[in-house]
Amino acid sequence: MTTKGRVAAVALFAVLVGSALATAVGGAPAASTITFSRYLGGGTGHVFAMAPDGSHVEQITFGSGVQAHSALSPDGTRVVYSQVDSKSSSINVARLGHGVVTVLNRGSDWSLVPSWSPDGTRIAFTSDADGNYEIYTMAADGTDVRQLTFTDPPVQHVGPKYSPDGTLLLYATDEDVQDPATQQDLWVMPSVGGTGTRLTHGLDNRESRGWSPDGRRIVTQTVIDGVGQLVVLNADGSGGRQITHYTADTPRFEPGGIFPVMRGAVTPAWSPDGAWIAFAANPDGNYDVYRIRPDGSGLTRVTRSSEPELSINWGPSRAG
Repeated sequence: MTTKGRVAAVALFAVLVGSALATAVGGAPAASTITFSRYLGGGTGHVFAMAPDGSHVEQITFGSGVQAHSALSPDGTRVVYSQVDSKSSSINVARLGHGVVTVLNRGSDWSLVPSWSPDGTRIAFTSDADGNYEIYTMAADGTDVRQLTFTDPPVQHVGPKYSPDGTLLLYATDEDVQDPATQQDLWVMPSVGGTGTRLTHGLDNRESRGWSPDGRRIVTQTVIDGVGQLVVLNADGSGGRQITHYTADTPRFEPGGIFPVMRGAVTPAWSPDGAWIAFAANPDGNYDVYRIRPDGSGLTRVTRSSEPELSINWGPSRAG
């Protein structure tokens, strides 16, 4: 697989999802929404939304291709996502309850993993528009596109996430690592562009990352001995604590095509009240949605699927 194909696969791993037979769970905040992608096979997958206990499931996106990496706008009226086919990916926005989809950028490049700014005015994302995966932002209507990082292959920057106060972008990069195949560390940079600051050393963050609502902690996925685990650390990169412990015999998930092989925990997302972290995992072979407390307690299965569920995000209540 080419470098571009490998990164596209890493970014797209979050696409696969499954059916929505949910198990009700107590203790989850009611006034919030989990979004996820349901992969239907044959190169098709859609974004769905549900209450944190797995109830009130609603399909949000439709059409061909795969829709992944969803995130609700701060006011809960729109969802931004990656629209993916076999050759390229664009950043799209759908207005909830209206069926109106706006394509914010389209081309022959891969544009992926969008993130809303806290005030809803800008969207950060990854794109290889200049031939290498870099960090970009744009206005929420797709105008005023700004490239923030400028590096040469094989160094790549992926998956930017706005801090709760909007001043920083958290992202993963293989810059200044010994082995890009097994290391992808966390960095932050000013959300308007500027010099990045390295937070971790020796991490292998492949499948998403996110801030706590108060901006004091970060949750990240890392591959340990070939299995995805969740780690919570302080916002300065210190005090890392592994909160999941999936075993070496966790089944390998091999969807084929452009999707990478994966197993264990992936795509963590903090609840708006900071009490829970949602993520996808496959201890039984198929990926479902789970919740866990930031200290590693309270692990709870939210969905039971016949199809894989991934690409988890946790946002405000839906507004039609």
